[in-house]
Amino acid sequence: MEWDIAIVGAGMGGAAFGYVLSLAGYRVVFLEKGYADRQDVDDDDPDESDPEIRLAQTRWPDRLSALIDHRPVRFFPPLGCGSGGSTLLYAGTLERFSRSNFLPECQQRGAGGWPFDYDVLEPYYRRVEEMFGVTGTADPFHDGPAAALQAPARLGEPDRDVFNLLMRNGYRPYRIHNASCDPPRQGIVGQFGRVSPLGAKQVFIEPALATGNANLIDRCTVVRLEAGQERVQSLLCRRNDDVLTVKAKIFALAGGALSTPHLLLRSANNVWPDGLANSSGVVGCNLMFHVSDFVAVWPRGKGGQAQRSIALRDFYDGPGERFGILQSTGISVGPRHVAHFLKQRLDMGWWRLLRPIKPIFHALALIGAWLLGRATIFATVLEDYPSTDNRVKVLADEPDTVHFQYTIDTELRQRVMRFRALYRRAFRHRRTVLLTRDVNLNFGHACGTCRLGADRSLSVVDSEHRSHDLENLYIVDASCFASSGGVNPSLTIAAMSIRAGELLRDRLDEAKGLSTEGSIGRNPI
Repeated sequence: MEWDIAIVGAGMGGAAFGYVLSLAGYRVVFLEKGYADRQDVDDDDPDESDPEIRLAQTRWPDRLSALIDHRPVRFFPPLGCGSGGSTLLYAGTLERFSRSNFLPECQQRGAGGWPFDYDVLEPYYRRVEEMFGVTGTADPFHDGPAAALQAPARLGEPDRDVFNLLMRNGYRPYRIHNASCDPPRQGIVGQFGRVSPLGAKQVFIEPALATGNANLIDRCTVVRLEAGQERVQSLLCRRNDDVLTVKAKIFALAGGALSTPHLLLRSANNVWPDGLANSSGVVGCNLMFHVSDFVAVWPRGKGGQAQRSIALRDFYDGPGERFGILQSTGISVGPRHVAHFLKQRLDMGWWRLLRPIKPIFHALALIGAWLLGRATIFATVLEDYPSTDNRVKVLADEPDTVHFQYTIDTELRQRVMRFRALYRRAFRHRRTVLLTRDVNLNFGHACGTCRLGADRSLSVVDSEHRSHDLENLYIVDASCFASSGGVNPSLTIAAMSIRAGELLRDRLDEAKGLSTEGSIGRNPI
């Protein structure tokens, strides 16, 4: 069977893209590395190392390989895997980019800017907010049409204390923009605590499948794309012990900013010796993350459970430089969180020398939790800038292992220190402890490796997410970002992908109107 559209990945971007096209009557297949549904597991441990158990937990099953500041490391990324992608683990934050992120003067290092402005995305932002039932209050620094927000739940005592503290200290906090918690998904613990909000599976995948026009093939790993000079012809896939060939008229990649460029580079052939759709030479380049500090704050009062409820955007646009957002995580420090933090550090840098003491982690975690008491955790999302030296690569001896190299430059280190000085003042009159001493890259927020752009020498896809090189290839995930912004990327991924889906739908509808057979011809796409 030849599909109209084959989509690699069923996370936020691929799900939104396929949703639009399936509702328009086009035959869509989602190819997903993980399971279609969460499997029964005895425990939900983010530090589990068995790939099959991790897949059952909807977590990325394999360690990534990286060269960070010239030091080789291997670690499990905080990424979801399954129908819904990383929204299976996310805490539901759906914040908009700032209008300033799209201004030419805010683009960094000559890598080219967004090929459209904020107003192009604004109606799609609003639509996604409505679909996810986003709750919160207005961002006081937003200068466009109001976001589509539902009233948030009442603040608990710890959060109310910190919210009032921030206002007394001269700042303008607001209620963070979160996806609705209806229906709740009990028992699932994500990167930042318990997960219950709506994700891509409920909002996009399930309605797409309900049309009868879409199908989802799970446990399916795409090995490579087969392509000629102008078009992708098929996908070579592996499912359990079977090898599958998937054919379609149009192909879309939505595996994320690490896996998507890795797949393109791994699909090199005689026509594309430097990687598929890579005439620019920038596939895999301009890798960006966010820097996420974690700060323990001790609120006053009788206690209660902290929630993911507060955002502070006062520092988003600094004087002559860009910072980002400060937000509550909903985590009250406990032994589990301390142990997870310690285990993560063992995978990085000189901390690896402490691996022999891993058996006593539980005791250390109990001591750490006792010392931190009833602190609540805040996190930063600091904007990163693109560099062609920070990139995804294919290892010659391990071609199936996703590998990247990233150098933390002096500018970023200095900006992190300036940001810390700024946000620490916001918490004055409360005890705080910075839990992340070094530059803490947020590996769940990779972006920029197949960037959008009008200049085909600096970008991989055009303003409609269509490859500059291959007429039937689209990319609809965070790899398309021209800048990382200073907020969680999920809302922007969904908004971009719905827009791309509608542009393709209109193109296909027009092609059917021009053809008596209703075929999807080469020229219209």
